[in-house]
This record gives sequence, structure tokens and C-alpha cells, in this order.
Amino acid sequence: MSAQPKRQRRKEARPAEIMAAGLKLFSGRGFAATRLEDVAEAAGVSKATIYLYFDSKAELFKAIVREIASPRLGAIESLIDGYQGSTVELLTGLHRTLRDVVGVPEIGAIIKIVLSEAGNFPDIAGFYRDEIAFRGLRNVARIIQRGIDRGEFRPCDPLTTAQSVIFPIIMNRLIQEVFGPMPETDPQKFLPNHFEFILRGLAADKEVIQ
Repeated sequence: MSAQPKRQRRKEARPAEIMAAGLKLFSGRGFAATRLEDVAEAAGVSKATIYLYFDSKAELFKAIVREIASPRLGAIESLIDGYQGSTVELLTGLHRTLRDVVGVPEIGAIIKIVLSEAGNFPDIAGFYRDEIAFRGLRNVARIIQRGIDRGEFRPCDPLTTAQSVIFPIIMNRLIQEVFGPMPETDPQKFLPNHFEFILRGLAADKEVIQ
């Protein structure tokens, strides 16, 4: 009686196991050097089984990104939509969330893969740009525009300023992915300092935000 549920659970777990194996290999070997045969072997399935769930190596990578990044972006969007407090508090919460998200090893691996392989694989680069990067930038820009509209932030270009918020955080994470932990790039020191600069730059009437 218990054998069928066990087999069912195993079947349902296969996509997640394949994605976990794929991310590990893409990050370690590189996207170009990893074959679907390699992913199948690492996941303990046949190559034919992979094709039951994913049409290609690129589609496997896209599924990995959607599984890991999309729910986090959705949570940020829900926070923005329902927030009732000050924009400084909202941006502070978002910055904390970005810090935590970028610190997730899987997110760091995805960033590393995209930046290292984008030139050779424009399909996955375009996918990441449109579904993840631009979506994240628009979320931050919405918060900045909210602050401008409420008189809490000085007038500025929200989308351009959003890049100043996000890109240094991503670069800090990428440096750690490439070179490993270093005192000079310690996120515990960098991130608070970075955010202080952001708040000072956005402050209305050039007041220092404590």
C-alpha cells in the first residue's frame, strides 16, 4: 500500500532534483561545458527523463531561475503594493531583502552564470534581463517614485537611480563568487555603507537621514 505513494513522491521530486544538479554543474563547469547527459548523471536519471520536463539546456536554466528568483521578486512586489509606512522604511526593508537574497548561494551562482555566459548565449541573457533584472529594477524604481511623490525623496530619475541601488550589491556578490570571501569585500561592512550613501543621496532638502 505504501509503495505507490513513495514512487509518486519520487516522480514529483525529479524536476527539483534535475534543477539542483543543473545549477551545481552550470556554476562549477560553466553553462557551455555542461551537457544534459552530465546533468542526468548527477541527478540520477536518464537523459530521456530530463526531456520529459525540459525541452533543452536553456529551458532547464530558465526553469532554475524562475524557481529560485521569481518567488522572491513576487514577495517584494507584494510588499510594495501593500506598504503603508514611510518610503524610507520601505526602501530600508527592500535593501535588507536584497542583501539577504543576493547572499543566497543559489542566487550568487545564477548571477555568476549569467554574467560569464551571456556573450555566448544571448537567449538566456535576454531571458534573465527581461524577467529578472528589469523586473527588479522596476520594483526599486517604484519605491523611489513613491518617495518623490510623497516629498520624502528629492526629484531624480527613478530607473537610473534604481541602478545605483542594485548594481553595487550585485557586483559585491559577484566578486565574492569569483574570488571567494575577502575582508575588502565583506558584505557586512559594504552593505550598510552603501545604503547610507543611497539614503543621503535621495534625501529631500539634502538633509542627512539618521
